[in-house]
Amino acid sequence: MDYQFPTLKGVPYLRYLARMHRHLLPNWYLEVGTNTGRSLARATCNSIAVDPNFIISSDVIGSKPAVHFFQSTSDDFFSADHTKRLCDKIDLAFLDGLHLFEFLLRDFMGTEKLCDTDSVIAMHDCIPMSYIAAERHWDTKATKSWTGDVWKVVPILKKYRPDLKIEVLDCPPSGLTIATNLDPENDVLDKHYDEIIAEFM
Repeated sequence: MDYQFPTLKGVPYLRYLARMHRHLLPNWYLEVGTNTGRSLARATCNSIAVDPNFIISSDVIGSKPAVHFFQSTSDDFFSADHTKRLCDKIDLAFLDGLHLFEFLLRDFMGTEKLCDTDSVIAMHDCIPMSYIAAERHWDTKATKSWTGDVWKVVPILKKYRPDLKIEVLDCPPSGLTIATNLDPENDVLDKHYDEIIAEFM
């Protein structure tokens, strides 16, 4: 998929995600961190949704040919190798799981292995709306919105995976980071995972 990043400043991330679906026309879509299903509802293709605690109360299936729900942690999902029993590859993925950088990094690593070189991975919450929102612990009295420290994944990928094309988009409320030029055979992050965690913690 030859994805060009339109310069659309201030487009909310859900609307931008819907544009990505319309432009890329993926066959298989993976979503980690489905929660209420607002982002899953934007997809019209075969979909895989992962969340340890779904709280869906609306129609997120729509016209999709197939939707597979896995109520588990993303670590358990990737280790069980569910996706490879369903499809050859993931064309588009949206990662919006636990807001700690080590979890998003593992989600990225697990997802890239399921992709092809022309797949696209989008990651949410890499532009914190405030210093408090970027803390590793969510102080619900101080802020209603929490991004955690997943922003660290951007400098991690730029340092350890300069082969990737990384775009950080101004999509309210907390940005959208898009990774392309993926390489499912690349094991640099696996080899340096402990080093990365120690460095960025």
